[in-house]
Amino acid sequence: MLKVLKILFFFLVLTLFVRFSTIVYAADVQIDYQVEYNLSQYQNNLNSQVNFQIKITNLRSDVYVNKFSISFPQSFTVSNLEVKDDNGKVDPQVTNQNLNTKVEMEFSHPNIGRDSVNNFHLTFNQANLFKINGNVWEVMLPVMESKENGSYKVIVNLPEGTDKKISIAKPRPDSISGRQIIWSNPSTKTIYAVFGDSQLYQANLTYNLKNPSLVPVVVEVAFPPDTSYQKIYFQSISEKPLFFYQDEDGNLLANYFLKPKETKTVNVSEVIEVFSHPRGEVVPVFRQLFNQQKKYLLNSEEYWTVKDPEKLNYGNTAADVYSYVVSHLQYAYQRVTKNSFRLGADRVLSNPNQAVCMEFTDLFIALAREKSIYSREIEGYGFSSDSRLRPLSLASDVLHAWPEYYDSKSELWKPIDPTWENTSGIDYLSSFDLNHIVFVIHGKKPDYPLPAGMYKIDNSQDISIKPAASYPEEKKEVIIDKINLPTEISDKGQVSGSFVVKNTGNIYLWDIPVEIKGEKVVSDKTKINITSLAPYEEKKI
Repeated sequence: MLKVLKILFFFLVLTLFVRFSTIVYAADVQIDYQVEYNLSQYQNNLNSQVNFQIKITNLRSDVYVNKFSISFPQSFTVSNLEVKDDNGKVDPQVTNQNLNTKVEMEFSHPNIGRDSVNNFHLTFNQANLFKINGNVWEVMLPVMESKENGSYKVIVNLPEGTDKKISIAKPRPDSISGRQIIWSNPSTKTIYAVFGDSQLYQANLTYNLKNPSLVPVVVEVAFPPDTSYQKIYFQSISEKPLFFYQDEDGNLLANYFLKPKETKTVNVSEVIEVFSHPRGEVVPVFRQLFNQQKKYLLNSEEYWTVKDPEKLNYGNTAADVYSYVVSHLQYAYQRVTKNSFRLGADRVLSNPNQAVCMEFTDLFIALAREKSIYSREIEGYGFSSDSRLRPLSLASDVLHAWPEYYDSKSELWKPIDPTWENTSGIDYLSSFDLNHIVFVIHGKKPDYPLPAGMYKIDNSQDISIKPAASYPEEKKEVIIDKINLPTEISDKGQVSGSFVVKNTGNIYLWDIPVEIKGEKVVSDKTKINITSLAPYEEKKI
């Protein structure tokens, strides 16, 4: 007697499941899947025409497939669904249940017998899968988890005439040919891809400063800095500070004078460009800075300490540490909306199910430094369209934290995100993304300086970050100011003097040569090189 096998196929946001009747086993059939996304662009939207091919091969003579079901979340904007089998059109039964849309299909005349094949062909349109975010396209594609007895292929065809190229892919595609990208049997539960080399963000930041004391004070605030993967275009600042300077970690700090009991609000507007690869023009400078920073990048600090690390079996490399953190901690969504107490590395080991981004980051840094891996914390903004997959969990304005480690082979800082890998299943070790914006760098101290969003009065909303599509004007300008040199110089002795080099443009300047010369004058410093100069920053020479 032939056994009828009903197969339920669940198409979810992250994972897909196949379920079989209890009277048969997965080995009774082989299922091969091919999902092809044909993209078209209309104005600021990307539409996907999806071709879903399901090939079912009977591996036993007494088993055949009768019905097949596919379910997807109601949040998927699916339209124009058509289903065919090998004999023609099939009328599916569509029902809504538990926030999912279920599509049940029945073969009209299924082939039977060992090695017989039955096919379903689904076509539908999906409007909200591929997203345009400012200057880039971004997508997270669900992948089958159970592919033991079959193959799984994902094909993406970009629109005709587009100049977009894939810049980030997790996992890497097996094939890229022209506009077509192919993944064969991906091992991850999600495919993440970005098209475009850099992303632009319009940032409007508010700093609420307050002096509650009866004496004047100078308050220091941090503005987003340039990094190997980030470029700042200053647009406006409502009030200029006393002065700007860069600290040892590379933070851009501004000092403001406040009278007794004075409050002051500083509004900053800028465009921030985030890159998929290190910026070649600044890499030599950051390598030079690392040699000055490394003296403290292995220190054990508050929050970055663990007791008896030798009892923990977590390997010796950065990848080993990362894997340990991702697998041993569990993200605590209930702590996201609270002003959560920072547990630190040692305490979260005893409370692994109470971790948010701070604890994932602290534990990585503590364990990495124990293995002599130079590491530091980044606090900033994670641009996320799904708070379950990519949560933001620092107190205040949806801030995020992630670690970086220094890769001795490439001589580059490598940003990683164990938090988002834990919550999304996407690989944030081998490559990063364009959604992380750096506000401050913590290499020397784990809690200073404070990032934008932490200078608050009551429950003020102090951060606005939105994707942008057009590049701002780039202004490079340097002036010589505050010249303090004698008007007359004789040959009877040496004289000294000074002047200030000031960046009056709107971007960072790097590796600036300054030449000092004059007629019939010999200087002990004829050439001076300024490593970097932030907008509005000045250096005395």
